[in-house]
Amino acid sequence: MLEAAIGSRDLIRELGSTPSGLTSEQAAKLLRQAGPNKIPEGRPKPLYLRLLPHLTNLFAILLWVAGGLSLVGGMPQLAYAVFAVILINASFSFVQEYKAERASQALKDLLPKMTTVLRDGQSVRVNAEELVPGDVILLESGDAVPADARILESANLMVNNSSLTGESESVSRSAEASDAEDVPLMDQRNLIFMGTSVVSGTCRAVVTHTGGDTQFGKVARLTQEVREDLSPLQKQIAGV
Repeated sequence: MLEAAIGSRDLIRELGSTPSGLTSEQAAKLLRQAGPNKIPEGRPKPLYLRLLPHLTNLFAILLWVAGGLSLVGGMPQLAYAVFAVILINASFSFVQEYKAERASQALKDLLPKMTTVLRDGQSVRVNAEELVPGDVILLESGDAVPADARILESANLMVNNSSLTGESESVSRSAEASDAEDVPLMDQRNLIFMGTSVVSGTCRAVVTHTGGDTQFGKVARLTQEVREDLSPLQKQIAGV
């Protein structure tokens, strides 16, 4: 939590920025180094490529073999039941993966398309994906926070962190650091986070983290990592 504890001037210096922001040249160079300010996502797969792994994993292959042997052994009803189990298991896994993708997309919909930033000492509107660490952003009531940032100045600032904490009640934020030690990251008074929103007030803040390095990016990455638990049938087969 260095960005919360360090003095604002020192932090700005560490980020290679100034109180009036970066130059366009600096921002372009940093963008090439850090990459766009967006949540990483995998390449979209065709439907058959999404479904195929669930039909060809180890347990599915064992069931395909069992179903085939049942057909050869003159037990078609058992074979059809086994094949049905394969399809049902594959369908459940596919739906789980689809829900994870939808959850990830829902998170991305919380991010702003444009944001106000100081570039070359001037206030300009830029694509939020072009933000880089060291950029100085200007936010007001109704704005979505485009990146993790340290507040430099604020006036009656209230933010909603529900997208990260689940708590719907707005919280006060300011340029002052928290008084107590060992304060959790999300409770630091002088930090704001990507994916949250400004309920009221205004602030000027310096960007500290973008894209997948933000707290929001880490949450989004978890939604993309679908962990498929074994079904009771698969657990029984594994124990044989």
